[in-house]
Amino acid sequence: MMNKDEYIEKLSKLLKKLPKGEREDILWDYEEHFMIGLEKGRSEEEISKALGNPKTLAKQIKTEYMVKIAEDKQSASSMFEAILSAAGLGIFNLVFVAVPALILIALLITFFVLAGVMVFGGIYITLAAIIQPLIPLHNFNIMMGDGLLNIFGGILVGIGLTILGLALLAGMYYLTRWLYGLAIKYLKLNLEIIKGRK
Repeated sequence: MMNKDEYIEKLSKLLKKLPKGEREDILWDYEEHFMIGLEKGRSEEEISKALGNPKTLAKQIKTEYMVKIAEDKQSASSMFEAILSAAGLGIFNLVFVAVPALILIALLITFFVLAGVMVFGGIYITLAAIIQPLIPLHNFNIMMGDGLLNIFGGILVGIGLTILGLALLAGMYYLTRWLYGLAIKYLKLNLEIIKGRK
């Protein structure tokens, strides 16, 4: 068991990667825990035991901080760091946070790539149909055939494919934002459950 100074010093070392102001605020909160506990007649060792292992506590604090960053500065990298930090809290989180998140990220990337291919494919087909009368393209003839009707068909197919791709991109953008918000809520709930178990 540790006394107050040992506990605070260990926690401070474990939180050294956090910004100084943030770290000082957190450490002050734990200093207060000790002051309140001492006023109630508890020993420093009892208080440090009740607070839990500083290593586990530091992991939780870092995860909370990463989730806060991901919420305030929305980006793929901040969300990825928050998920990795949460995964470090235990095997449950590794299985039920990190693995589903990585699968979901892979699916989102796949659909974004598909939408991009549709947009650029549609633009290519449209341009190929427009320049076909001027510069005959062998691949276009195989794909669409010869004749004026096929050129207009190619333009319509290309424009349609581009519009579908853009619609999919827009849909994926809004779906990604919604999933991001959902992930933040889930990570916060996960932290609350872990704190409740302490």
